[in-house]
Amino acid sequence: MKLSAIVPLPISVAQNTASAFLPLAGQSPLVRIVRAMLDAVTEPARVVVAAAEPLVADVRAALADSATVAVAVADTPGARLQCLRAGLEHLERQSVSTTHVLVGDICQPLVSAELCERVVAGLTDGVVVPTLPVTDSVKAVDASGSVIATVDRSTLAAAQYPRGFAVGPLASLLSRPASEDFDEIAEALRAGLPITVVAGDPDGYRAALPGDAPFFEAVIASRHRDRN
Repeated sequence: MKLSAIVPLPISVAQNTASAFLPLAGQSPLVRIVRAMLDAVTEPARVVVAAAEPLVADVRAALADSATVAVAVADTPGARLQCLRAGLEHLERQSVSTTHVLVGDICQPLVSAELCERVVAGLTDGVVVPTLPVTDSVKAVDASGSVIATVDRSTLAAAQYPRGFAVGPLASLLSRPASEDFDEIAEALRAGLPITVVAGDPDGYRAALPGDAPFFEAVIASRHRDRN
């Protein structure tokens, strides 16, 4: 297996740059995710941050100390689809061919190297998604706002990042017509690709920054205490 990683930064990030660049205990979400990817990918130069053009200068500044990470510029309009295409095209131009790709997302800034390794271990020729069981009580609600049923949680799971793909299926998904809110797992389901799940990370919370910054910094501090 020749593994690479893509971290897309779509144009929507320009509306809230804190989501990628706000320091959390000294490191931005982008840097945290890139470092986790670097721990999982054996060839550092095959980690690509694929960004919409207005974000490229900020990305390069944030990664100034990570000379081995490549930055690819997405075509206009710079949505997630164009970012993933730019990242994959960059990898396809490299002298060492990539067979599998991890796809990250800045919405999950505390992604761990251990989670990346579980996704990599599950990779074959399809798609791998880390998930956690849904533990909250889930209700079905009608158009008037009334609860009409309790949903069976045993068939539900919360999806996380990174997602793992064989290159061929990912390239096929990215070549298909798609809406602006492209989601690679939704496209994989529509294409009938096999999707395998692995255990997610209990600390893999979705971030809404800057508001969630104190919570995430508390989680980071707790991790440090546990390791010491």
